Amino acid sequence: MSKTVRTRRNRNTLADKVRDRLWLVVPFGLIVFVTGFAGVNGLKEQPGKIESFVVDSPGTPLPPQPQNTDLPGDEIPLLEASHIPPEERATYNSNPPTSGAHYTVEAIWGIHNQAPADEQLVHNLEHGGIVISYNPAQVGWWTLRRLRGQIRNLSQVNPRLVLTPREDLDAAIALTSWGYLEKLDSYDPDAIEAFYDAHIGRGPECQDGQCPI
Repeated sequence: MSKTVRTRRNRNTLADKVRDRLWLVVPFGLIVFVTGFAGVNGLKEQPGKIESFVVDSPGTPLPPQPQNTDLPGDEIPLLEASHIPPEERATYNSNPPTSGAHYTVEAIWGIHNQAPADEQLVHNLEHGGIVISYNPAQVGWWTLRRLRGQIRNLSQVNPRLVLTPREDLDAAIALTSWGYLEKLDSYDPDAIEAFYDAHIGRGPECQDGQCPI
């Protein structure tokens, strides 16, 4: 079975799904669907809002990546990393993309409420970043809250991270770095951390963890 599509099981999955559905059971068997309480509304971002991470240094030096090591994710054949003008669209060999043609301007590092162009995100990967995509139809508000919290924590180590929705994703969550892709059927914080540790700061324009600013 490919590592790309796998079922990530953890003890919190069932509880997360219950919270995601926001069903409240009250006496006499009455089930009320909660849609408007303040806690949920507070999680909704305005369209286009970005919680940006500041990348103001090349990053912490890392030892050379071991060769012939079974790294997290599936290795995707690399495409030519050429620059294209903003009016053009590129063709990629995976969804989400892991390499290929891209714009000269990358996406803002951080948590996005609307998806940047793939051609921007590929540039982030080239600069040693990790892009975490989620399918809004499969990731509920409670899981998204946990996912955002983990991304914020990881950004304290190296902020070259982008979290973005992706409606055409065929999994709940996808982790991408330059040349690597891992898809998760549910939120798995351990898998996300392992992918981050293995691939952060490893883009083709980085040198042992030192990446362009």
